[in-house]
Amino acid sequence: MPCRLALLLRLFAGVLALPLCTCAGAATPGQESAAAVTSRIEARDCVGAVDELKAGLKRGHAEVSLLAGTMYEHAVCVKRDWNRAVLFYSQAYQSGMKEAADRMAAGYAAPENGADVAAAIWWSGKGRIQASPGQQVLAPCAVSPAASDNMDRFVAELQTWPQWQLAMCNYVVGVMSMLSAEIRYPAPAQAYGVGGQVTLRFLPSVPKIELKKGDTQEYRLLGIFNGDMLRDRETSMVTGGFEKALGAVADRALRRYPRPGGIPAEAVFYVRYIFQLE
Repeated sequence: MPCRLALLLRLFAGVLALPLCTCAGAATPGQESAAAVTSRIEARDCVGAVDELKAGLKRGHAEVSLLAGTMYEHAVCVKRDWNRAVLFYSQAYQSGMKEAADRMAAGYAAPENGADVAAAIWWSGKGRIQASPGQQVLAPCAVSPAASDNMDRFVAELQTWPQWQLAMCNYVVGVMSMLSAEIRYPAPAQAYGVGGQVTLRFLPSVPKIELKKGDTQEYRLLGIFNGDMLRDRETSMVTGGFEKALGAVADRALRRYPRPGGIPAEAVFYVRYIFQLE
């Protein structure tokens, strides 16, 4: 049963409906190749993980390029190398994986990589946090349409922004892009055929992220299952997994990015994550 995680974002007065990720029911060759690398990592077999990684990269799998970027960014079985991570993320993005743009935006905004505000804002516009037709996401941190795909105009426009706006946007883009890149459909909820909604309220001037669980939805289960499974669908282990998944990433994002001064007290982001099974 495929899953879809949709995102509704409101910044100040703007309301936008955005797709965040799509999960296919049957694994693609690229997903299988990436899973083989992950299995080796989980088994603490770094030699085997690197061998599987090289094999997947040789086959040109975008999912493996994305995983390679993550491994080099976070020093998983390889030496940490942000520049190499960017090369692999770029390959994944060129192959159609917008999550790679989110990871580059999050990485460029991060202090451990020597925050590059322009690169962070540029890549945030290419990822899954992006504009719906005719509208803009993260409006105070968006350039004009004419500059969105022209690097010279983009840089020139950023040079007109005040320092407080650049600092705020680097912070907000970092947190929001990390959330977009790392949120996953909770495994128990997917296994039990349960969907749900969580509203995330981000107050960057505090900083604080608040979560509020919304309605849950039970989908028709396929295959053979027993009555206990139907009963367990309503337990907090299943229905509470949505808040837990969001909360874990939100906490790490707030720890990763230092809050700059000068953020308007009224700045607030409302994000509704909708977890759906189709």
